[in-house]
Amino acid sequence: MPAEFPPFDLQASKSTLLHLTSGISGWRVERLGSRILNVWLKASDGTTLLVGVDQRDVRPLFEIFTLSLLSISELNERWKHWKPPTSFKGFPDGLRTLLTTRPAAPVEPTEFEPWPLRSWRTEVARRAEFIVEGANVGPTFGSNPNSQSAAPPQAVPHDASASCDVAAGVLFTGEDRQLLLAVDWMPMNMLVSEDPAEITAFSKGCELVSMADYLDG
Repeated sequence: MPAEFPPFDLQASKSTLLHLTSGISGWRVERLGSRILNVWLKASDGTTLLVGVDQRDVRPLFEIFTLSLLSISELNERWKHWKPPTSFKGFPDGLRTLLTTRPAAPVEPTEFEPWPLRSWRTEVARRAEFIVEGANVGPTFGSNPNSQSAAPPQAVPHDASASCDVAAGVLFTGEDRQLLLAVDWMPMNMLVSEDPAEITAFSKGCELVSMADYLDG
């Protein structure tokens, strides 16, 4: 049986997550080329939230990602107390410089697109991410490669060596359309989609939990 690690939940307070259930008035997707870095949300009470990706190293060669949701005040507080990382063994000089350079102070957008849903239900997409050691992944660099994949909770294969339940996204379902905000398999990228086929494919590997049940869990 695989070793099970503590769940990696959405990184946000309960009051912040409640903003996702109603009262969103606008949003803005931040891109870098083809990558989606984060999404800004504007609530009807004036609250601004930044939705991005948070990361955890479960064990060597097993890295998982969830969404974080931070208010502009929380972002400013993090920026105020920012400290550079201290471990740089083997890092190239350019990357070391990048990591030790203080980021710019957070600035919330002044313009938002209208939120595409008039009313909706909010669900958290949970999945069990797992690794299989010594997987046949074809030609590779190094030895003893791991294969990382995901399945609905309680459906982890027996040959997995480790698993962890992850809140991988949030699904908004309106009267005639859906919107998915989730983590992409590309590290630190977000998946943002209104495409029914893409949303269905993502959801097949997850368990959808209502936000109310998720917060009570």
